[in-house]
Amino acid sequence: MDTAPSSATDAFDPLDPEAPGYRSGLAGLRAHDPVSRCPSGAWFLARFDDCLAASKAVHTFNASFREPGVVVPDEEQFVNEIPEPRHGHVRRIINSAIAQHRIGRVEPVARDLCGTLLDDLLATGGGDLVARYSVPIPTTVIGHLLGAPVADHRQWAEWSDEVVQGTYPTRYRNERGTGLEGAHPEFTAYVDEQIRVRRDAADPPDDFITRLLATEVDGRRLTDVEARTQLVFLFISGNETTRHLISNLCYVLASQPDVFAACRSDRGLVDNLVEETLRTMSPIQFLMRTCTADTEVAGVAVSRDDKVAFGVASANRDETHFPDPDAFRLDRPDPRSHFAFGGGPHVCPGSALARLEARVAMDVLFDRVGGMTLDPDYVFTKVPVFWAYGPAELPVSLTAA
Repeated sequence: MDTAPSSATDAFDPLDPEAPGYRSGLAGLRAHDPVSRCPSGAWFLARFDDCLAASKAVHTFNASFREPGVVVPDEEQFVNEIPEPRHGHVRRIINSAIAQHRIGRVEPVARDLCGTLLDDLLATGGGDLVARYSVPIPTTVIGHLLGAPVADHRQWAEWSDEVVQGTYPTRYRNERGTGLEGAHPEFTAYVDEQIRVRRDAADPPDDFITRLLATEVDGRRLTDVEARTQLVFLFISGNETTRHLISNLCYVLASQPDVFAACRSDRGLVDNLVEETLRTMSPIQFLMRTCTADTEVAGVAVSRDDKVAFGVASANRDETHFPDPDAFRLDRPDPRSHFAFGGGPHVCPGSALARLEARVAMDVLFDRVGGMTLDPDYVFTKVPVFWAYGPAELPVSLTAA
């Protein structure tokens, strides 16, 4: 067993998606140093098989973007960072409250919204698709699903951005205070009020928040603090990553006219368009884990409390799983075989909703838009969230179908 830390990443940081030559750097790691040390000291898993195997070892690798030594009270742990067996309990409550048949109820809302947004864009000949298309869709859909008033959806999005772009996700605090309530008091106060209204109502609305509070698994329900924590997490995760997925889809269409034409003429390709975009432009570039026990990955020793990054973007371009991995292909067999939503029993619980929103956003776009071109001076600039990938803006010209 190789126990020596790697030095192959001294000049390359796989946790910096904006590093020059990032894609070729990841390819080098896959070929020569698949389990390597990052400059920060975290381990980086570059290959698909290692990422998938580690994602299944949920008792050994616990999700956490927190800095070493940061301790979060149980009630304030987001579901993705709750260790087993409590993770399974909380996840079953969430899954029961957000069952697939209820997700389907948001599709008409999403279709109407996408149509309105595109009509507005076409009326001005185009504009920034990130601000005027990608951002409003998941904000409105997740707000509708959770039961938040429509008028508040934009505020939810602003609070979501404040959380992910601040220090709370890594340090459990910011300059305002410690814990979610101290660091983001307006967000928590709003969610607490939504919970209180439903607790006090004689006939509460049949929405996700009500179901989350009422669902019982193994004789136990969530406390108000646990419910608040998971509601904040669900809004952030449903808003942030789906926004980037839709933006990335629009970028693909605007920068590859042949893909736009093929999908517009054959709507049966839309699902493959979504999956191939997830693979080549993964909205989450890597997943951070904390090792809970001494173990090894591909013969390399990993110690308890070590930080480990599952290289999502690297795994999704692994040559052993995806022939010609850098090519965007609508005809890939088994198009859902990528790692964009993670893997194992802790695979992203919002994947079905994200796929639905992305498919609807593309279907409606193809219905209304006949042509899409990028601003001639456009330069792709990544969003500021370090683990996320999507354009910060996407100025385009549009012509009606």
